[in-house]
Amino acid sequence: MTTIQDVAKHAGVGAATVSRVLSGNGYVKQTTRERVMRSIEELNYTPNEMARNLFHGKSGIVAVIIPELSHPFFSEMVSAIEVGLCNLGYQTMVCNTFYEKNYELRYLEMLKRQRVDGIIFGAHTSLAAEMYQELQRPVIGLDRRLADTIPLVAADHVAGGRMAAEELIRSGCRNVVQFGEVEDSVITPASQRHFVFRKVVEANGVTCSAYPKQPSYSAYNTYQEAAARLFSEHPDVDGIFGTDLYAAACLQYALCHGIRVPEDVKIIAYDGTHITRFLNPDMTTICQPIQELADESVRLITELIKGNTIHEKEIILPVRLRRGNTTTGNAAAESTETDSTAALLQQ
Repeated sequence: MTTIQDVAKHAGVGAATVSRVLSGNGYVKQTTRERVMRSIEELNYTPNEMARNLFHGKSGIVAVIIPELSHPFFSEMVSAIEVGLCNLGYQTMVCNTFYEKNYELRYLEMLKRQRVDGIIFGAHTSLAAEMYQELQRPVIGLDRRLADTIPLVAADHVAGGRMAAEELIRSGCRNVVQFGEVEDSVITPASQRHFVFRKVVEANGVTCSAYPKQPSYSAYNTYQEAAARLFSEHPDVDGIFGTDLYAAACLQYALCHGIRVPEDVKIIAYDGTHITRFLNPDMTTICQPIQELADESVRLITELIKGNTIHEKEIILPVRLRRGNTTTGNAAAESTETDSTAALLQQ
């Protein structure tokens, strides 16, 4: 097995010099650095890909900035991104902002100093887009529109909001509540679903109330408390629309308090994470294409890292309706798996 001493002897330098080249710390003349890197590759001291990355000033690391990894949607998303990056020879650095600007700012300062090849940004904070443009590293927005020059990957939330509204209308709802609207900490493409949902239900004579969702760091008691307050403040609610955790909490509250689902209240979830598959009755859900969102994010960021030009500045992927037993929409009127293209044609 090749050792650092073998590399040093081959390059005609000391072992400490080889160590400085590998770590990137300390001064080493450029000609000496290049000689050490050639020795590393020739002796296969480290995996060839790592040596090649170091030689070309690359780290093989992509940073993924998200609100919180413990949230089911972001955990599934990051897992899919990490697998995709790993298949292409990259490692993943996960950065949780916990919905706070100061965390995001600290990460940006760190990423300026660290060798990361690119950034996939999906946090829900609102630092100026110029701060990302000034990083001089490839950046894409995952469900975040940062700037016209930064590519965006997102689900078709316009269609998602419309599908949810139409499903509750078909189910006979007259007084609905949705979690989240303009109270979100920052307006993201996902915010569009709230506006479209309200527009569609009110156009059909349905009363729509907004229940502001708060960043909760996936503290499940927060969701349970929100569900209890919703039913207390809206005793006549007959339709609920919220992300998976809010919808699941409302379903649990209803079942524990003698409120029949879907006879008394209909519930539709948004995201389509694995949690919705463990509920009884089976939850009607608008499913985001998590795997496809991850695949496109990986494709775009790695193309940018390679120096290739990206012509697609905005990639919007279709969502689908997975009808369960928490709504009573007419299955004959629409198939169980409904894509967003059909929904958009009804606009």
